[in-house]
Amino acid sequence: MSNNLIVIIILGAFALLDAALYFFVPSMRKNAAVFARIIIGVVFVFSGFVKSVDPLGFTYKIHDYLMAFKLTWLLPAASTFAVLANLAEFLIGFVVLFGIRMRFFAWGTFLFMIFFTPLTFYLALKNPVSDCGCFGDFLIMTNWETFFKNLVFITFAIIVFSYRTRFYDRMVPSWAKNFIIFMGIAIGLGIQGYALRYDALIDFRPWKVGNRIADLVVPTMEKSEIKLVYKNNKTGNEELFTAETLPWEDSIRMANLTFVDQRKTVIQPFKEAPIHDFNISSSMGENLTDPIITIPGYHFLVIAYDLEATNKKTFESLNSFAQKCAVDSTSFVCITGSTPNEIAKFQKEVNPKFPVYSADPTALKTIIRSNPGILLLRNGYIMDKWAHRKMISYETFKSLIKDYDADYAKYSSSLTIK
Repeated sequence: MSNNLIVIIILGAFALLDAALYFFVPSMRKNAAVFARIIIGVVFVFSGFVKSVDPLGFTYKIHDYLMAFKLTWLLPAASTFAVLANLAEFLIGFVVLFGIRMRFFAWGTFLFMIFFTPLTFYLALKNPVSDCGCFGDFLIMTNWETFFKNLVFITFAIIVFSYRTRFYDRMVPSWAKNFIIFMGIAIGLGIQGYALRYDALIDFRPWKVGNRIADLVVPTMEKSEIKLVYKNNKTGNEELFTAETLPWEDSIRMANLTFVDQRKTVIQPFKEAPIHDFNISSSMGENLTDPIITIPGYHFLVIAYDLEATNKKTFESLNSFAQKCAVDSTSFVCITGSTPNEIAKFQKEVNPKFPVYSADPTALKTIIRSNPGILLLRNGYIMDKWAHRKMISYETFKSLIKDYDADYAKYSSSLTIK
């Protein structure tokens, strides 16, 4: 049983208890409603926040939905829908936590849950999209876990909706209520505006600063133990051996053993790498992932998942940056998801002073949302990353090397301790 499911079961027990108190113990109805309001408010704020810090990530998830349901004509509106959905969820939770305007905002929690609970049930049955994206990259849940989670929270939403006209907020003046709503909108839009202009405000992805990418691109291989089952012809009993304990050299004993079966015990199951489908290749098809990712010294990767849509003016500065790197023998390469024809066109327009390699565009979008974005690595560790609008100068990088050295020592020692 997964940790997610254990938490869902515990929350489900609280939801059933709260519903029992609300519907069958009149003296506890108000307290049960307030408890449900706080729970549903926290969940909506949290869910809205972790998606708002990375609205492009939720946009890509909406793309998956639209493709799965054959609604490709809505793809151009995916980004707008993502921003509005994140804002609505965050705002509803924010206001509900304060317990104001509940006659209106209780409808928001109720309608959200009424819409998404049947949807996640369908996703669990058909699995057109592997993860609903409810909590962004912060928490990945299976579709069945998501459906069970929604069953829990729709219980709280029903309680809040049922009690909506009795939540008391008359002591709060109208201007204060409106100010709270305004603050919710400002925070929700501000977080998303920053993320859209630069990158995620908080990075929950595998490519965050401090992670060792060289480890995350490799899956955890299965570890198992094989037991050989032999029948003892004299006693009729079965005996278990491993390849090491089987008495190969004892011919007399082996003559009294008859092979029956082999049993496999999985000690550690196979686990997909957190970063998969990421391969850097040259124009000749040569796999350059390990040689580039694991360079011992500091080196830079420019991530431009779409050269057609990239900010080409930035590459004038990047050319200068790359030339300064070359003087210090610091590796500087560009990785793109564009086609060979698009790469050739880009090279004619920009005349890059660095090599351009290819990778899957979807994988590149998980690295940094900015197009282009720049990463600083050392021996497989992500040391820093910048959106093109926040790119530092090479001189600034040189001045910060002592700080990066200290960070590297911290990251590498942490991995060793683990």
